[in-house]
Amino acid sequence: MGIAVTPLKRPIHIGKRLAKNRFVIQPMECGDANLRGGFSEDSLRRYEKLLHGGAGMVVMESVTLQLESRARKTQLLLDVNDPDNRDQWERFVSQKRMHAPDTLLVVQLNHSGELSDESFSRRVCVKPLPGFGGTLIDADYIEQTIASYVEASHFLAQIGVDGVDLKFCHGYLGSQLLRPFNDRCWKYGGSFENRARFAYELCEKVRRAIPDEKFLIGAKVSVYDEMPGGQGHAGPNSLIIDPEESIRLCKGLEARGASFFIESLGNAGLGWQLMCPDHSCPGIVSQHMTAAKLLRQALRPETTVICGGLSLLGKGGALPGMAAEKSSLFALSNSAIEQGDFDMIALGRQSFADPALPAKYAAGKEQDIHWCTCCNRCGTLLGRQAHAGCAVYDPYYRTVYHDLTTK
Repeated sequence: MGIAVTPLKRPIHIGKRLAKNRFVIQPMECGDANLRGGFSEDSLRRYEKLLHGGAGMVVMESVTLQLESRARKTQLLLDVNDPDNRDQWERFVSQKRMHAPDTLLVVQLNHSGELSDESFSRRVCVKPLPGFGGTLIDADYIEQTIASYVEASHFLAQIGVDGVDLKFCHGYLGSQLLRPFNDRCWKYGGSFENRARFAYELCEKVRRAIPDEKFLIGAKVSVYDEMPGGQGHAGPNSLIIDPEESIRLCKGLEARGASFFIESLGNAGLGWQLMCPDHSCPGIVSQHMTAAKLLRQALRPETTVICGGLSLLGKGGALPGMAAEKSSLFALSNSAIEQGDFDMIALGRQSFADPALPAKYAAGKEQDIHWCTCCNRCGTLLGRQAHAGCAVYDPYYRTVYHDLTTK
């Protein structure tokens, strides 16, 4: 008797590419590059495990295009004007192509904006947010940022990366421009058309620079922030959630060449629970699934919608009022995909706990999976500018966490 081919195991077209299953590895920022932003032994080891873990697509973390403004002291850098950095990326992608040819590799490009750490970099902002602030940027700065994204995307296409994820979530620069709080009178603020201009121009210019439709363009989007005037809210100071603009954004990006969207919620600078539900707030899982379904209903059938925020589900039992066997990651995801609520699932903290989960699931070895406990020790490591990973199952990160928290 063979292993059942559940929806999670079925291949799916993402644009002109084929993913072998419905598992996506989230772009998880781990702060484990070297001090110049290059690949360290820790980052190379981490991606080797992820690329061999059996997921249909791996989206690389929040990659900065400049050292001047960044959120992590050891954030992974892509600098196309640095020969050494270019060479590191070329060697990394070449190794990936050799050893994991059937896994799609996408790189998330990002600018930290007001979430840049002032202790080692320059904080910039669209409009000063209480508690953050930074140097106010102008239209020229945005246009130079777009140019750097396009140049980086072109380089990645040349060396064999399958696509880019343009980050419009979690309170970073792309999100800062989109939120209604950006009511400043300038080219990229005020009306929705102006606030979406950065996203739309960026997508258009990347597509124009790389006309090959096999090169994927996608976006990770916070459907709403839960902050006054945040992305997906009703006005510049409103706490009322209104995802209409987020849906409109995704439809506009879709029309300009985007073929996939990773659903998310929240703002990293204001709290992690909305982004990363834990046992204190299990109901947030339903918010992620609802947000993904809103996107799925609004977008073309051929556009891929990926649901995040599901690591809490584990082997079941985390959702009050629901039987464990019906509330597990696999049971709920298979049901939602079968019903057309979304197309794929994105694993974040769960990919730290067990990067081989997709392969174990495909082989019918669910009993061998290390389930994420949602202790958020990985978040503590990242927040303290340490290399981040699973401090429960991985002895290396367990030691790092112990040393960091017992000083």
